[in-house]
Amino acid sequence: MKKVLLILILCNWNLVFSQNFPSESNLLFLDDQLYRININISQSSLNSLLSNSTPSDILYDSSIEFISSNQVFYLNNVGIRLRGNTSLTAPKKSFKLDFNSFVPGRKFLGVEKLNLNANHNDPSLFRAAISWNILREMNLPNTRTSFAELFINDDFMGVYVITEHIDDEFIKNNYEKDYGNLYKCLWPAPLHYIEDSPEAYKFESNGRRAYDLKTNKFADDYSDLAQFISVLNNTPDDDFVCEIESVFNVADYLKILALDVLIGNWDGYAGNKNNFYLYHNPLTDLFDYIPYDLDNTWGITWGNFNWESENPYNWANNMSFGNEFRPLYDRILAVQEYRNLFSHYLTHIINNWFNHEFVTNYISSRLPLLSESILIDEYYPLSYGFTSADYENSLSQAWGEHVRFGFIDWVDARVESLNLQIEDQMPVLVLHEISDNSPVLDTLKIRAQVYASENVMVSALVNTDNDFQIMSMFDDGLHSDLHENDGVWGIEIPILPGTVSLNYRVQVLTDNSPRTAPCEPVYATVGLSPNDIKINELMALNSNVIADEFFEFDDWCELYNSDSSSVELIDFYLTDNISRPNKYKIPQQAIQGGEFTFYWLDKDQEQGENHASFKLSSKGEELALFEKNGNYWFLRDYISFGLIQEDVSYGRVDDGSSQWQLFEIPTPNYSNNLIDIIEYSNSLLTLWPNPSSSGLIYFSENRSGYICDLIGNKILEFINTDFVDISSSPSGIFLLKTLQGEVFSVIRH
Repeated sequence: MKKVLLILILCNWNLVFSQNFPSESNLLFLDDQLYRININISQSSLNSLLSNSTPSDILYDSSIEFISSNQVFYLNNVGIRLRGNTSLTAPKKSFKLDFNSFVPGRKFLGVEKLNLNANHNDPSLFRAAISWNILREMNLPNTRTSFAELFINDDFMGVYVITEHIDDEFIKNNYEKDYGNLYKCLWPAPLHYIEDSPEAYKFESNGRRAYDLKTNKFADDYSDLAQFISVLNNTPDDDFVCEIESVFNVADYLKILALDVLIGNWDGYAGNKNNFYLYHNPLTDLFDYIPYDLDNTWGITWGNFNWESENPYNWANNMSFGNEFRPLYDRILAVQEYRNLFSHYLTHIINNWFNHEFVTNYISSRLPLLSESILIDEYYPLSYGFTSADYENSLSQAWGEHVRFGFIDWVDARVESLNLQIEDQMPVLVLHEISDNSPVLDTLKIRAQVYASENVMVSALVNTDNDFQIMSMFDDGLHSDLHENDGVWGIEIPILPGTVSLNYRVQVLTDNSPRTAPCEPVYATVGLSPNDIKINELMALNSNVIADEFFEFDDWCELYNSDSSSVELIDFYLTDNISRPNKYKIPQQAIQGGEFTFYWLDKDQEQGENHASFKLSSKGEELALFEKNGNYWFLRDYISFGLIQEDVSYGRVDDGSSQWQLFEIPTPNYSNNLIDIIEYSNSLLTLWPNPSSSGLIYFSENRSGYICDLIGNKILEFINTDFVDISSSPSGIFLLKTLQGEVFSVIRH
């Protein structure tokens, strides 16, 4: 069996690049100060809000005042609702603020939503925060936190943990490519195989989907999740390493799993099939595991369970969960290489963060920040009888009942148990997250993460048209490898003219034997691979030329079939970003030889299948046509353009030709050679005035026929008359067709 995960010596496994959060949003997550949040809401809305005892997405209109140590921010029309499940009935509620619910597209300090968590189970209020802090120390995508006093209608509601919401903004802050599917996975989400159909994983529990798609909701495509779950459950053991690493970021999951079993997170996936996200990262084409809701940790438990002594290699099979199969946990830890890596991460986290020094420094430096506010928080004691003394002593003392340990006692008990349970340490090396920037026109950039204590040489094994090359990769910050000596290696490969594809693998040479990943070469599409379907004309600032069926003047483009035979448009896509080829899937249809198809580029997909999910910029950008074949993208046509004036189109001089020019008289969904239309006539019929400003157009002889716009919509019919009146139609170009077969271009100013 081919091995992708290598057994050598690991060091600096946590030295990946730190997240580059927007500076604006950092203002929300300074955990060395106590914010104040004032919320104003009508009394009737507040009564309805606080009376909800079941999960609800109903948002109430409110205004907020956000006060930091040196700034005050005001915002009206902010949506607010309760958040949580079992905590909905607690006296101290948790809230979600939605800044764009009533003002679409709005953000507050760089975020669209914000969670105000009561964390009413935790007398310290620090269990979730310190857990996420350790994840940040490990440079893994995670939630940021801070603390605030919350007032609603001038009533003090208590001290809250401000928690970053995991949504599309979170993905933008943490990932280079932010358009993948993000699934929120809540109980029951065991990742069990149901069937191949993606629809099977849209089942609901408690009024919401167990695997709830949070991005790309319009497409609502669960095929990637269905494939991942099928690979996870159905791959034979001998093929499992190769197959799971082709769909899932195993190494980073093992880091999170190690932290989970150290902090006693029984309410996550491995324990309670609950509280995690899966993000399908377009850069690596792998699913990433993101933990969520980490407050039931560090010695908080319910029932007679001894999580402090639970075996880390048997975490998911505890009797409290009925020994239910957890494929992501069970199958991964059944692989010895992964088990060795998991053991290493346990030890590494203990040495660096899960210890007296780190925990004491984190808690003791923040305890005074909240002390005075806890004293006057009337909601703090209501659920369990917590006192301010319980807060002050939470670092070193257990409260009792469901809080059986203080932080230090939990660390001691957990480490004492693990010292007897962690298996013998094996030296390890990780080679993972291999990625590239394909499809691309000019330069292919390959990247891989490699962690080792030995001197290593990393190379890309590249095969182009049977020309095999070994090309050195670098960790110097100069070869698309992020930062110098961060464990991320990169290489830039210029694409030669005529090259349309290549495949590659990554090889690591150490003092021991060479290792190569992935198991199967990565196939990358590069360069232009044209066919008969062409982008023929586009418009980036349409004010008066042509209106859609909703009477809106939007951007548009047309495609042209330059062949004489019909072509079926199956799996064709349009995009304004070559690194994101799947922006708009063209409706399946046949386009006849020499004919055209037309699409609105208006970011209004809800208006119909011919409306794309993006707009063009009249200041200049790119438009690309892709065809997808299996898992591979082929760039069929590409055009970049500069500044285009209002109501001017950019198109090929002759339909399908290579030369482009600006057209002051655009021809959407029709031949760019407008002169052919104007001069076409089998009689001496003449029309005047043309162009017409009044809308009245006269004929030299009586005719019958009709007028249509350039995408074929019939405007009016006329019978045996010598004039037509199109004054009720907008400005633009129309086609006049007579029953005698005459065709004229009619222009109305």
